[in-house]
Amino acid sequence: MQRKVQSFILSLILITFSFANGADKPLKALLVTGEGYHDYTAQKKIISEGISKRLNVDWTIMHHKNPDQCKADLSKKGWADGYDVVLYNICHAREADSKFIDSVAAVHSAGKPAIALHCTMHSFHWNVKAKNGDQSDKTWVKFLGVRSRNHGPKAPITVKALKKDHPVLKGIPAEWKTPEGELYNVLEVLPSATALASGDNGKVKSPQVCIWVNKFGKGRVFSTTLGHHNSTMSSKEYLDLLANGVRWVTQKKK
Repeated sequence: MQRKVQSFILSLILITFSFANGADKPLKALLVTGEGYHDYTAQKKIISEGISKRLNVDWTIMHHKNPDQCKADLSKKGWADGYDVVLYNICHAREADSKFIDSVAAVHSAGKPAIALHCTMHSFHWNVKAKNGDQSDKTWVKFLGVRSRNHGPKAPITVKALKKDHPVLKGIPAEWKTPEGELYNVLEVLPSATALASGDNGKVKSPQVCIWVNKFGKGRVFSTTLGHHNSTMSSKEYLDLLANGVRWVTQKKK
């Protein structure tokens, strides 16, 4: 009888500890996706389901068919309230409204964690006029932590770790190859960013940074230019990487 009582008390302690530490509480994530050039219909499922197999996440998905829909949703007051992280998989290269872009970025500068994938690197800055001619001073570029204008031919990418001990690369091979690929040319890595891995498709003069993290104001941002093809996004390495990225950006600062 005494053993049963002890076992019952221990179970209550464990349950109380779990609730106190939020063990059963899912992360609330917002996936913002859409526009052209990519299979966003399939990718929203690949990303949300793939990460959910690795983390306890409650997803809300905003899938926009055009930039106007995206702008309307992201212009609403409090659009990111209640979410632990916002993940962008978009391609809005033609957006030129700097006030709108500043308002989106301000959400993350204030501390909202973010993930930026692939063509998000070419969104929200191409058509924005640079202050004093400094392309790196554009708000979205500072949010991302790198500057990119184009990409090379499609070919599988060999990814090599530059900071293999970083939490975002935990469990990721020091070297791996994407099934298919579209390697972005990164012109600059800002001082606020830390390059974690480079990519080489055998068609560039030198490897290009393809995975990094950035400190933007009070917020953390994890980004990768990898992910054009569904086959790459579906790979174990890629989904492990995204899950690690979510963990890192949402980690409580001690």
